[in-house]
Amino acid sequence: EWFTDEWLQSVISQSAREFNAAFDRWRDLYQGAIDQARKASHVILGGTKDKAEREQALRLQREAQYQVELLFNQSSNRNESDFYPYRYLASEGFLPGYNFPRLPVRALVPMKQNEAEFISRPRFQAVTEFGPHAFLYHEGNTFKVARLMPPPGGLETLRRTSKICNTCGYFHLEKDVDVCDNCGERMDGFTSQLVELIEMTNVACIRRRRITSDEEERARWGYETSTHFRYAQTGPGRKTVLLSDVRDSAEQPLLSLTYGPAATMYRINHGWRRQLERTFYIDMVTGNWKGTPDEDEDDSAGPDSANPIQPVKLTVHDTMNVLHLRPIMGADGLSEEVLATLQYALQKGIEQVFQLDEHELNSLRIGEGAHAAILFWEAAEGGVGVLKRLVTQPDALRKIAEVALDRCHFDIHTGEDKAEQTCACACYDCLLSYTNQSDYRILDRHLITDILRTLATSTTVQRPQERDYDEQYRWLRAQTDRQSEVERVFLDHLHTTKRHLPDAAQKYLSDFYANPDFFYNPNICVYCDGAPHFSGARVAEDAVDRNKLREAGYRVIVIRYDQDIEEQLAQFADIFGTRAE
Repeated sequence: EWFTDEWLQSVISQSAREFNAAFDRWRDLYQGAIDQARKASHVILGGTKDKAEREQALRLQREAQYQVELLFNQSSNRNESDFYPYRYLASEGFLPGYNFPRLPVRALVPMKQNEAEFISRPRFQAVTEFGPHAFLYHEGNTFKVARLMPPPGGLETLRRTSKICNTCGYFHLEKDVDVCDNCGERMDGFTSQLVELIEMTNVACIRRRRITSDEEERARWGYETSTHFRYAQTGPGRKTVLLSDVRDSAEQPLLSLTYGPAATMYRINHGWRRQLERTFYIDMVTGNWKGTPDEDEDDSAGPDSANPIQPVKLTVHDTMNVLHLRPIMGADGLSEEVLATLQYALQKGIEQVFQLDEHELNSLRIGEGAHAAILFWEAAEGGVGVLKRLVTQPDALRKIAEVALDRCHFDIHTGEDKAEQTCACACYDCLLSYTNQSDYRILDRHLITDILRTLATSTTVQRPQERDYDEQYRWLRAQTDRQSEVERVFLDHLHTTKRHLPDAAQKYLSDFYANPDFFYNPNICVYCDGAPHFSGARVAEDAVDRNKLREAGYRVIVIRYDQDIEEQLAQFADIFGTRAE
Protein backbone atom coordinates (compact mmCIF):
# COMPACT_ATOMS: atom_id res chain seq x y z
CA GLU A 1 0.00 0.00 0.00
CA TRP A 2 2.99 2.31 0.36
CA PHE A 3 3.62 2.24 -3.40
CA THR A 4 1.17 5.00 -4.30
CA ASP A 5 1.19 7.63 -7.03
CA GLU A 6 1.89 10.28 -4.40
CA TRP A 7 4.91 8.37 -3.10
CA LEU A 8 6.29 7.87 -6.61
CA GLN A 9 5.81 11.54 -7.47
CA SER A 10 7.52 12.55 -4.22
CA VAL A 11 10.56 10.38 -4.96
CA ILE A 12 10.88 11.73 -8.49
CA SER A 13 10.46 15.37 -7.48
CA GLN A 14 13.09 15.11 -4.73
CA SER A 15 15.62 12.98 -6.63
CA ALA A 16 17.61 15.89 -8.11
CA ARG A 17 17.91 17.64 -4.74
CA GLU A 18 18.91 14.42 -2.94
CA PHE A 19 21.42 13.53 -5.67
CA ASN A 20 23.10 16.89 -5.19
CA ALA A 21 23.01 16.59 -1.39
CA ALA A 22 24.63 13.13 -1.58
CA PHE A 23 27.86 14.80 -2.70
CA ASP A 24 28.05 17.21 0.24
CA ARG A 25 30.39 14.87 2.15
CA TRP A 26 32.65 14.54 -0.91
CA ARG A 27 32.82 18.34 -1.21
CA ASP A 28 33.73 18.68 2.47
CA LEU A 29 36.46 16.05 2.21
CA TYR A 30 37.90 17.63 -0.93
CA GLN A 31 37.98 21.06 0.67
CA GLY A 32 39.67 19.58 3.73
CA ALA A 33 42.40 17.99 1.59
CA ILE A 34 42.99 21.24 -0.28
CA ASP A 35 43.23 23.17 2.99
CA GLN A 36 45.75 20.64 4.35
CA ALA A 37 47.88 20.89 1.21
CA ARG A 38 47.76 24.70 1.34
CA LYS A 39 48.87 24.83 4.99
CA ALA A 40 51.69 22.34 4.36
CA SER A 41 52.91 24.30 1.33
CA HIS A 42 52.90 27.49 3.39
CA VAL A 43 55.28 25.89 5.90
CA ILE A 44 57.54 24.44 3.19
CA LEU A 45 57.74 27.63 1.14
CA GLY A 46 58.11 29.71 4.27
CA GLY A 47 61.69 28.48 4.67
CA THR A 48 61.36 27.09 8.18
CA LYS A 49 64.64 26.12 9.83
CA ASP A 50 63.01 23.49 12.01
CA LYS A 51 63.86 20.17 10.34
CA ALA A 52 61.14 18.24 12.17
CA GLU A 53 58.50 20.82 11.22
CA ARG A 54 59.55 20.71 7.57
CA GLU A 55 59.49 16.91 7.44
CA GLN A 56 56.02 16.85 8.95
CA ALA A 57 54.82 19.45 6.42
CA LEU A 58 56.22 17.34 3.56
CA ARG A 59 54.42 14.30 4.91
CA LEU A 60 51.13 16.19 5.23
CA GLN A 61 51.53 17.50 1.69
CA ARG A 62 52.03 13.98 0.31
CA GLU A 63 49.06 12.77 2.31
CA ALA A 64 46.89 15.58 0.94
CA GLN A 65 47.89 14.64 -2.59
CA TYR A 66 46.98 11.02 -1.89
CA GLN A 67 43.63 12.12 -0.50
CA VAL A 68 42.82 14.10 -3.63
CA GLU A 69 43.74 11.14 -5.83
CA LEU A 70 41.49 8.95 -3.70
CA LEU A 71 38.60 11.42 -3.94
CA PHE A 72 38.94 11.51 -7.73
CA ASN A 73 39.09 7.70 -7.76
CA GLN A 74 42.53 7.66 -9.38
CA SER A 75 43.92 4.74 -7.36
CA SER A 76 44.91 1.48 -9.03
CA ASN A 77 42.04 -0.51 -7.48
CA ARG A 78 39.29 1.87 -8.55
CA ASN A 79 36.40 -0.52 -7.89
CA GLU A 80 37.57 -1.05 -4.30
CA SER A 81 37.72 2.64 -3.48
CA ASP A 82 35.25 4.20 -1.05
CA PHE A 83 34.75 6.84 -3.75
CA TYR A 84 33.93 4.51 -6.59
CA PRO A 85 30.74 6.34 -7.69
CA TYR A 86 28.25 3.54 -7.16
CA ARG A 87 29.77 2.54 -3.83
CA TYR A 88 29.91 6.15 -2.66
CA LEU A 89 26.27 6.86 -3.59
CA ALA A 90 25.25 3.63 -1.87
CA SER A 91 27.08 4.60 1.31
CA GLU A 92 25.27 7.97 1.26
CA GLY A 93 21.90 6.22 0.96
CA PHE A 94 21.12 7.47 -2.54
CA LEU A 95 21.49 4.05 -4.18
CA PRO A 96 20.82 0.56 -2.76
CA GLY A 97 24.00 -0.76 -1.21
CA TYR A 98 23.62 -4.54 -1.33
CA ASN A 99 26.02 -5.01 -4.26
CA PHE A 100 28.57 -2.67 -2.68
CA PRO A 101 29.17 -3.97 0.85
CA ARG A 102 30.97 -1.92 3.46
CA LEU A 103 34.70 -2.15 2.94
CA PRO A 104 36.78 -3.93 5.59
CA VAL A 105 39.35 -2.19 7.76
CA ARG A 106 42.89 -2.62 6.49
CA ALA A 107 46.17 -2.61 8.39
CA LEU A 108 49.28 -1.40 6.56
CA VAL A 109 52.31 -3.45 7.62
CA PRO A 110 55.90 -2.69 6.51
CA MET A 111 57.60 -5.64 4.84
CA LYS A 112 61.17 -6.09 3.61
CA GLN A 113 62.94 -3.87 1.06
CA ASN A 114 60.70 -0.84 1.49
CA GLU A 115 57.58 -2.80 0.59
CA ALA A 116 54.27 -2.72 2.41
CA GLU A 117 51.25 -4.97 2.52
CA PHE A 118 47.63 -4.61 3.58
CA ILE A 119 45.91 -7.06 5.94
CA SER A 120 42.09 -6.89 5.90
CA ARG A 121 39.54 -7.72 8.59
CA PRO A 122 35.74 -7.24 8.86
CA ARG A 123 34.88 -4.07 10.73
CA PHE A 124 33.45 -5.70 13.87
CA GLN A 125 36.54 -7.89 14.12
CA ALA A 126 39.01 -5.13 13.28
CA VAL A 127 37.92 -2.89 16.16
CA THR A 128 39.75 -5.24 18.52
CA GLU A 129 42.24 -7.08 16.30
CA PHE A 130 43.50 -3.77 14.88
CA GLY A 131 42.88 -1.87 18.12
CA PRO A 132 45.35 0.64 19.61
CA HIS A 133 48.74 -0.97 20.38
CA ALA A 134 47.45 -4.42 19.37
CA PHE A 135 50.00 -6.93 18.08
CA LEU A 136 49.73 -8.59 14.67
CA TYR A 137 51.66 -11.64 13.56
CA HIS A 138 52.14 -11.92 9.81
CA GLU A 139 54.53 -14.12 7.85
CA GLY A 140 56.74 -14.70 10.87
CA ASN A 141 56.97 -11.02 11.80
CA THR A 142 55.50 -9.08 14.72
CA PHE A 143 53.83 -5.73 14.16
CA LYS A 144 52.21 -3.23 16.48
CA VAL A 145 49.26 -1.00 15.54
CA ALA A 146 50.68 2.52 15.86
CA ARG A 147 48.13 4.91 14.40
CA LEU A 148 44.89 5.55 12.58
CA MET A 149 45.37 6.79 9.03
CA PRO A 150 43.61 10.19 8.90
CA PRO A 151 40.94 10.36 6.20
CA PRO A 152 40.45 13.33 3.88
CA GLY A 153 39.33 16.15 6.14
CA GLY A 154 41.25 14.86 9.15
CA LEU A 155 40.35 12.81 12.20
CA GLU A 156 38.18 15.57 13.63
CA THR A 157 35.51 14.63 11.08
CA LEU A 158 35.30 11.18 12.68
CA ARG A 159 34.80 12.37 16.26
CA ARG A 160 31.43 12.47 17.98
CA THR A 161 30.04 12.59 21.48
CA SER A 162 27.14 10.18 21.97
CA LYS A 163 25.03 8.80 24.79
CA ILE A 164 24.33 5.17 25.60
CA CYS A 165 21.46 3.89 27.71
CA ASN A 166 22.79 1.34 30.19
CA THR A 167 19.28 0.07 30.89
CA CYS A 168 18.58 -1.26 27.38
CA GLY A 169 21.81 -0.68 25.44
CA TYR A 170 20.30 1.80 22.96
CA PHE A 171 22.65 4.19 21.14
CA HIS A 172 21.78 7.90 20.95
CA LEU A 173 23.53 10.13 18.45
CA GLU A 174 22.83 13.23 20.53
CA LYS A 175 24.64 13.81 23.81
CA ASP A 176 21.91 15.93 25.46
CA VAL A 177 19.11 13.32 25.42
CA ASP A 178 17.50 13.02 28.85
CA VAL A 179 15.06 10.16 28.21
CA CYS A 180 15.94 6.98 26.30
CA ASP A 181 14.30 6.81 22.87
CA ASN A 182 13.91 3.05 23.22
CA CYS A 183 12.97 2.07 26.78
CA GLY A 184 11.78 5.44 28.07
CA GLU A 185 14.05 5.40 31.12
CA ARG A 186 15.45 8.70 32.35
CA MET A 187 19.17 8.81 31.60
CA ASP A 188 21.44 10.13 34.34
CA GLY A 189 24.97 9.38 35.48
CA PHE A 190 23.95 5.93 36.72
CA THR A 191 21.66 4.78 33.90
CA SER A 192 23.67 6.12 30.96
CA GLN A 193 27.17 6.93 29.82
CA LEU A 194 28.50 9.78 27.71
CA VAL A 195 31.17 8.52 25.31
CA GLU A 196 33.74 10.36 23.23
CA LEU A 197 34.03 8.26 20.09
CA ILE A 198 36.20 8.18 17.01
CA GLU A 199 35.23 6.11 13.97
CA MET A 200 37.83 3.52 12.99
CA THR A 201 39.71 3.98 9.72
CA ASN A 202 42.56 2.01 8.19
CA VAL A 203 45.54 1.63 10.51
CA ALA A 204 49.31 1.72 10.11
CA CYS A 205 51.65 -0.64 11.95
CA ILE A 206 55.30 -0.61 12.97
CA ARG A 207 57.63 -3.59 13.17
CA ARG A 208 58.46 -4.88 16.65
CA ARG A 209 61.44 -7.10 17.43
CA ARG A 210 60.48 -7.80 21.02
CA ILE A 211 57.44 -7.56 23.30
CA THR A 212 57.75 -6.60 26.96
CA SER A 213 56.15 -8.69 29.69
CA ASP A 214 53.74 -5.85 30.52
CA GLU A 215 52.63 -5.64 26.90
CA GLU A 216 52.15 -9.39 26.75
CA GLU A 217 50.07 -9.38 29.93
CA ARG A 218 47.93 -6.50 28.69
CA ALA A 219 47.32 -8.23 25.37
CA ARG A 220 46.34 -11.42 27.19
CA TRP A 221 43.60 -9.60 29.09
CA GLY A 222 42.35 -7.94 25.92
CA TYR A 223 39.98 -5.01 25.44
CA GLU A 224 36.70 -4.07 27.08
CA THR A 225 34.10 -3.88 24.31
CA SER A 226 30.36 -3.34 24.08
CA THR A 227 27.77 -3.59 21.30
CA HIS A 228 24.78 -1.29 20.88
CA PHE A 229 21.97 -0.68 18.41
CA ARG A 230 19.83 2.09 17.00
CA TYR A 231 16.69 1.67 14.93
CA ALA A 232 16.25 3.47 11.61
CA GLN A 233 14.11 6.55 12.06
CA THR A 234 11.76 8.62 9.91
CA GLY A 235 11.63 11.54 12.35
CA PRO A 236 12.20 12.44 16.02
CA GLY A 237 11.08 9.48 18.10
CA ARG A 238 9.65 7.67 15.05
CA LYS A 239 11.41 4.34 14.76
CA THR A 240 11.05 2.03 11.75
CA VAL A 241 10.08 -1.17 13.55
CA LEU A 242 7.59 -4.04 13.56
CA LEU A 243 6.23 -5.11 16.95
CA SER A 244 4.81 -8.45 18.08
CA ASP A 245 3.91 -10.21 21.30
CA VAL A 246 4.41 -13.91 21.97
CA ARG A 247 1.59 -15.34 24.09
CA ASP A 248 1.08 -18.76 25.65
CA SER A 249 -2.02 -20.94 25.25
CA ALA A 250 -3.75 -18.94 28.03
CA GLU A 251 -3.04 -15.63 26.20
CA GLN A 252 -0.46 -14.61 28.80
CA PRO A 253 2.50 -12.59 27.42
CA LEU A 254 5.84 -14.37 27.21
CA LEU A 255 8.06 -12.30 24.96
CA SER A 256 8.08 -8.88 23.37
CA LEU A 257 9.55 -8.84 19.85
CA THR A 258 10.79 -5.77 17.98
CA TYR A 259 12.10 -6.17 14.44
CA GLY A 260 14.22 -3.30 13.13
CA PRO A 261 15.05 -3.38 9.42
CA ALA A 262 18.25 -1.55 8.43
CA ALA A 263 19.09 -0.75 12.05
CA THR A 264 22.57 0.51 12.92
CA MET A 265 24.82 -1.67 15.05
CA TYR A 266 27.72 -0.08 16.96
CA ARG A 267 30.69 -1.82 18.52
CA ILE A 268 32.84 0.21 20.89
CA ASN A 269 36.35 -0.56 22.09
CA HIS A 270 36.50 1.16 25.50
CA GLY A 271 40.12 0.38 26.38
CA TRP A 272 42.30 -2.29 27.93
CA ARG A 273 40.61 -4.40 30.61
CA ARG A 274 43.76 -4.19 32.66
CA GLN A 275 43.69 -0.39 32.86
CA LEU A 276 41.61 1.53 35.38
CA GLU A 277 40.98 4.33 32.87
CA ARG A 278 38.94 2.83 30.05
CA THR A 279 39.96 5.10 27.19
CA PHE A 280 42.63 5.66 24.55
CA TYR A 281 44.60 8.80 23.74
CA ILE A 282 45.16 9.85 20.16
CA ASP A 283 47.05 12.61 18.39
CA MET A 284 44.33 14.31 16.35
CA VAL A 285 46.77 15.50 13.67
CA THR A 286 48.89 12.43 12.97
CA GLY A 287 46.54 9.72 14.23
CA ASN A 288 49.24 8.24 16.47
CA TRP A 289 47.96 6.30 19.47
CA LYS A 290 49.71 7.70 22.51
CA GLY A 291 51.35 5.08 24.67
CA THR A 292 51.20 4.42 28.38
CA PRO A 293 54.30 5.25 30.47
CA ASP A 294 55.77 1.80 29.84
CA GLU A 295 55.78 2.19 26.05
CA ASP A 296 59.11 1.97 24.23
CA GLU A 297 60.77 4.96 22.61
CA ASP A 298 60.33 3.54 19.11
CA ASP A 299 56.58 4.01 19.47
CA SER A 300 57.05 7.76 19.61
CA ALA A 301 55.19 9.71 16.99
CA GLY A 302 58.03 12.09 16.31
CA PRO A 303 57.58 15.87 16.20
CA ASP A 304 53.94 15.98 17.24
CA SER A 305 54.18 16.87 20.93
CA ALA A 306 52.36 20.17 20.34
CA ASN A 307 49.44 18.52 18.56
CA PRO A 308 46.09 18.16 20.36
CA ILE A 309 45.73 14.89 22.26
CA GLN A 310 42.18 13.62 22.81
CA PRO A 311 40.79 10.82 24.99
CA VAL A 312 38.55 8.67 22.79
CA LYS A 313 36.95 5.27 22.48
CA LEU A 314 37.25 3.46 19.17
CA THR A 315 34.05 2.51 17.34
CA VAL A 316 32.75 0.93 14.16
CA HIS A 317 29.20 0.64 12.91
CA ASP A 318 27.24 -1.21 10.26
CA THR A 319 23.65 -1.47 9.01
CA MET A 320 21.86 -4.75 9.76
CA ASN A 321 18.42 -6.22 10.32
CA VAL A 322 17.92 -6.82 14.06
CA LEU A 323 15.42 -8.55 16.32
CA HIS A 324 15.11 -7.40 19.92
CA LEU A 325 13.64 -10.24 22.00
CA ARG A 326 12.72 -9.28 25.57
CA PRO A 327 11.34 -11.89 27.98
CA ILE A 328 8.48 -10.53 30.10
CA MET A 329 8.19 -13.56 32.38
CA GLY A 330 8.52 -11.95 35.80
CA ALA A 331 9.07 -8.39 36.95
CA ASP A 332 12.86 -8.62 37.32
CA GLY A 333 13.60 -10.55 34.15
CA LEU A 334 15.53 -13.79 33.81
CA SER A 335 18.85 -14.61 35.44
CA GLU A 336 22.05 -14.32 33.43
CA GLU A 337 22.38 -18.12 33.23
CA VAL A 338 18.83 -18.62 31.97
CA LEU A 339 19.01 -15.76 29.46
CA ALA A 340 22.37 -16.94 28.08
CA THR A 341 21.14 -20.51 27.66
CA LEU A 342 17.93 -19.31 26.01
CA GLN A 343 19.96 -17.07 23.70
CA TYR A 344 22.01 -19.89 22.21
CA ALA A 345 19.13 -22.37 22.15
CA LEU A 346 16.98 -19.98 20.09
CA GLN A 347 19.91 -19.04 17.86
CA LYS A 348 20.58 -22.71 17.11
CA GLY A 349 16.86 -23.20 16.50
CA ILE A 350 16.67 -20.29 14.05
CA GLU A 351 19.72 -21.56 12.17
CA GLN A 352 18.24 -25.04 11.87
CA VAL A 353 14.69 -24.02 10.94
CA PHE A 354 15.78 -21.53 8.29
CA GLN A 355 18.91 -23.45 7.21
CA LEU A 356 21.42 -20.73 7.99
CA ASP A 357 25.16 -21.01 8.39
CA GLU A 358 26.52 -20.07 11.79
CA HIS A 359 28.20 -16.92 10.46
CA GLU A 360 24.93 -15.58 8.97
CA LEU A 361 23.26 -14.95 12.34
CA ASN A 362 24.71 -13.44 15.52
CA SER A 363 23.31 -12.63 18.92
CA LEU A 364 24.18 -11.05 22.26
CA ARG A 365 22.58 -10.26 25.59
CA ILE A 366 21.87 -6.60 26.12
CA GLY A 367 20.27 -4.41 28.77
CA GLU A 368 19.78 -5.05 32.46
CA GLY A 369 17.05 -5.85 34.99
CA ALA A 370 13.55 -5.89 33.55
CA HIS A 371 14.97 -4.60 30.25
CA ALA A 372 17.45 -7.46 29.82
CA ALA A 373 16.97 -8.88 26.32
CA ILE A 374 18.51 -10.88 23.50
CA LEU A 375 19.50 -9.04 20.34
CA PHE A 376 19.74 -11.08 17.14
CA TRP A 377 21.09 -9.63 13.91
CA GLU A 378 21.59 -10.90 10.39
CA ALA A 379 25.35 -10.72 9.95
CA ALA A 380 25.35 -11.75 6.27
CA GLU A 381 25.81 -8.82 3.88
CA GLY A 382 22.41 -7.50 2.84
CA GLY A 383 20.61 -9.67 5.41
CA VAL A 384 19.01 -13.09 5.01
CA GLY A 385 15.37 -12.11 5.59
CA VAL A 386 14.51 -14.52 8.41
CA LEU A 387 14.19 -12.32 11.50
CA LYS A 388 11.19 -10.48 10.07
CA ARG A 389 9.37 -13.81 9.81
CA LEU A 390 9.63 -14.30 13.57
CA VAL A 391 7.52 -11.16 13.97
CA THR A 392 5.05 -11.62 11.13
CA GLN A 393 4.40 -15.40 11.17
CA PRO A 394 2.24 -16.64 14.09
CA ASP A 395 3.93 -20.04 14.31
CA ALA A 396 7.56 -19.18 13.48
CA LEU A 397 8.80 -18.94 17.06
CA ARG A 398 6.80 -22.01 18.00
CA LYS A 399 8.67 -24.09 15.41
CA ILE A 400 12.00 -22.66 16.54
CA ALA A 401 11.24 -23.57 20.17
CA GLU A 402 10.35 -27.13 19.16
CA VAL A 403 13.63 -27.53 17.28
CA ALA A 404 15.58 -25.95 20.15
CA LEU A 405 13.92 -28.29 22.64
CA ASP A 406 14.84 -31.32 20.55
CA ARG A 407 18.37 -30.02 20.03
CA CYS A 408 18.78 -29.68 23.80
CA HIS A 409 18.03 -33.41 24.08
CA PHE A 410 14.49 -33.09 25.48
CA ASP A 411 11.36 -34.80 24.23
CA ILE A 412 9.11 -32.21 22.60
CA HIS A 413 5.90 -33.61 24.12
CA THR A 414 6.94 -34.92 27.53
CA GLY A 415 10.08 -32.89 28.29
CA GLU A 416 11.94 -36.10 29.13
CA ASP A 417 15.73 -35.85 29.03
CA LYS A 418 17.02 -37.96 26.12
CA ALA A 419 20.66 -36.97 26.42
CA GLU A 420 23.47 -39.42 26.76
CA GLN A 421 25.78 -39.29 29.75
CA THR A 422 28.26 -37.17 27.77
CA CYS A 423 25.99 -34.09 27.98
CA ALA A 424 25.35 -32.91 31.52
CA CYS A 425 24.71 -29.20 30.99
CA ALA A 426 25.71 -28.47 27.39
CA CYS A 427 27.63 -30.03 24.55
CA TYR A 428 28.63 -29.27 20.97
CA ASP A 429 25.55 -31.10 19.71
CA CYS A 430 23.19 -28.73 21.53
CA LEU A 431 24.45 -25.34 22.77
CA LEU A 432 28.22 -25.07 22.56
CA SER A 433 30.18 -23.61 19.66
CA TYR A 434 33.57 -22.00 19.18
CA THR A 435 31.94 -18.55 19.16
CA ASN A 436 30.42 -18.72 22.66
CA GLN A 437 33.35 -20.10 24.65
CA SER A 438 33.21 -17.19 27.11
CA ASP A 439 29.77 -18.39 28.28
CA TYR A 440 30.54 -22.10 28.66
CA ARG A 441 30.49 -21.99 32.46
CA ILE A 442 26.96 -20.53 32.74
CA LEU A 443 25.16 -22.60 30.10
CA ASP A 444 22.77 -25.26 31.39
CA ARG A 445 20.09 -26.73 29.13
CA HIS A 446 18.02 -27.85 32.11
CA LEU A 447 17.33 -24.22 33.06
CA ILE A 448 15.23 -23.54 29.94
CA THR A 449 13.23 -26.76 29.59
CA ASP A 450 9.99 -25.25 30.87
CA ILE A 451 10.48 -22.03 28.89
CA LEU A 452 11.02 -23.86 25.61
CA ARG A 453 8.05 -26.16 26.23
CA THR A 454 5.85 -23.12 26.82
CA LEU A 455 7.17 -21.39 23.69
CA ALA A 456 6.51 -24.59 21.72
CA THR A 457 2.78 -24.02 22.27
CA SER A 458 2.85 -20.23 21.87
CA THR A 459 1.45 -17.90 19.23
CA THR A 460 3.01 -14.70 17.89
CA VAL A 461 0.56 -11.82 17.56
CA GLN A 462 1.69 -8.84 15.52
CA ARG A 463 0.71 -5.43 16.81
CA PRO A 464 -1.12 -3.05 14.46
CA GLN A 465 1.03 -1.20 11.97
CA GLU A 466 1.62 2.49 12.47
CA ARG A 467 -0.63 4.84 10.54
CA ASP A 468 0.69 6.46 7.37
CA TYR A 469 1.23 10.21 7.24
CA ASP A 470 -2.26 11.23 6.17
CA GLU A 471 -3.92 8.74 8.51
CA GLN A 472 -1.87 10.08 11.42
CA TYR A 473 -2.92 13.63 10.55
CA ARG A 474 -6.62 12.74 10.46
CA TRP A 475 -6.33 10.78 13.71
CA LEU A 476 -4.62 13.66 15.49
CA ARG A 477 -7.05 16.26 14.18
CA ALA A 478 -9.99 14.27 15.47
CA GLN A 479 -8.53 14.51 19.00
CA THR A 480 -7.86 18.25 19.09
CA ASP A 481 -9.75 20.46 21.54
CA ARG A 482 -12.85 21.74 19.75
CA GLN A 483 -12.45 25.09 21.46
CA SER A 484 -8.82 25.54 20.40
CA GLU A 485 -8.39 26.88 16.90
CA VAL A 486 -4.65 27.29 17.58
CA GLU A 487 -4.21 23.51 17.78
CA ARG A 488 -5.81 22.99 14.38
CA VAL A 489 -3.83 25.82 12.80
CA PHE A 490 -0.62 24.26 14.14
CA LEU A 491 -1.52 20.75 12.97
CA ASP A 492 -2.80 21.87 9.56
CA HIS A 493 0.38 23.82 8.91
CA LEU A 494 2.54 20.81 9.81
CA HIS A 495 0.57 18.69 7.38
CA THR A 496 0.54 21.26 4.58
CA THR A 497 4.30 21.81 4.79
CA LYS A 498 4.98 18.05 5.16
CA ARG A 499 6.72 18.37 8.51
CA HIS A 500 6.94 15.72 11.23
CA LEU A 501 3.56 15.06 12.85
CA PRO A 502 3.16 14.48 16.60
CA ASP A 503 2.89 10.97 17.98
CA ALA A 504 -0.10 11.79 20.19
CA ALA A 505 -2.64 14.50 20.97
CA GLN A 506 -4.01 15.40 24.40
CA LYS A 507 -1.59 12.98 26.04
CA TYR A 508 -2.09 12.79 29.80
CA LEU A 509 1.09 12.63 31.88
CA SER A 510 -0.25 11.24 35.14
CA ASP A 511 2.89 11.86 37.21
CA PHE A 512 2.59 15.61 36.60
CA TYR A 513 -1.15 16.02 36.08
CA ALA A 514 -0.21 17.57 32.76
CA ASN A 515 -2.05 17.36 29.48
CA PRO A 516 0.05 18.78 26.60
CA ASP A 517 -1.83 19.50 23.40
CA PHE A 518 0.58 17.38 21.34
CA PHE A 519 3.38 14.96 22.21
CA TYR A 520 6.44 13.69 20.34
CA ASN A 521 8.10 10.52 21.63
CA PRO A 522 9.90 10.20 23.88
CA ASN A 523 9.80 13.49 25.81
CA ILE A 524 8.63 16.50 23.78
CA CYS A 525 5.50 18.40 24.89
CA VAL A 526 3.88 20.97 22.60
CA TYR A 527 1.39 23.51 23.94
CA CYS A 528 -0.71 25.63 21.56
CA ASP A 529 -1.60 28.70 23.59
CA GLY A 530 -4.47 30.99 22.66
CA ALA A 531 -5.33 34.36 24.22
CA PRO A 532 -6.64 32.94 27.57
CA HIS A 533 -3.15 31.63 28.39
CA PHE A 534 -1.71 35.16 28.50
CA SER A 535 -3.95 36.79 31.08
CA GLY A 536 -4.71 36.47 34.79
CA ALA A 537 -3.61 33.62 37.02
CA ARG A 538 -3.32 31.28 34.03
CA VAL A 539 0.13 32.66 33.20
CA ALA A 540 1.61 31.67 36.57
CA GLU A 541 -0.16 28.28 36.56
CA ASP A 542 1.22 27.41 33.13
CA ALA A 543 4.74 28.43 34.18
CA VAL A 544 4.67 26.19 37.28
CA ASP A 545 3.25 23.16 35.45
CA ARG A 546 5.65 23.40 32.53
CA ASN A 547 8.71 23.98 34.70
CA LYS A 548 7.92 20.71 36.51
CA LEU A 549 8.02 18.94 33.14
CA ARG A 550 11.33 20.57 32.23
CA GLU A 551 12.89 19.57 35.55
CA ALA A 552 11.81 15.97 34.92
CA GLY A 553 13.63 15.91 31.58
CA TYR A 554 10.79 16.83 29.23
CA ARG A 555 11.26 19.40 26.50
CA VAL A 556 8.45 21.97 26.40
CA ILE A 557 7.61 23.95 23.24
CA VAL A 558 4.97 26.68 23.23
CA ILE A 559 3.21 27.74 20.01
CA ARG A 560 1.61 31.20 20.40
CA TYR A 561 -1.55 32.35 18.66
CA ASP A 562 -0.22 35.89 18.13
CA GLN A 563 3.00 34.99 16.26
CA ASP A 564 3.61 33.75 12.74
CA ILE A 565 3.24 29.95 12.73
CA GLU A 566 5.91 29.35 10.08
CA GLU A 567 8.50 31.39 11.96
CA GLN A 568 7.76 29.50 15.17
CA LEU A 569 8.09 26.09 13.53
CA ALA A 570 11.34 27.09 11.86
CA GLN A 571 12.87 27.70 15.31
CA PHE A 572 12.41 24.01 16.16
CA ALA A 573 13.47 22.36 12.91
CA ASP A 574 15.13 19.56 14.89
CA ILE A 575 11.65 18.50 16.05
CA PHE A 576 9.24 19.53 13.33
CA GLY A 577 11.54 19.20 10.35
CA THR A 578 11.89 21.70 7.53
CA ARG A 579 9.28 22.99 5.14
CA ALA A 580 8.87 20.87 2.00
CA GLU A 581 9.46 22.91 -1.12
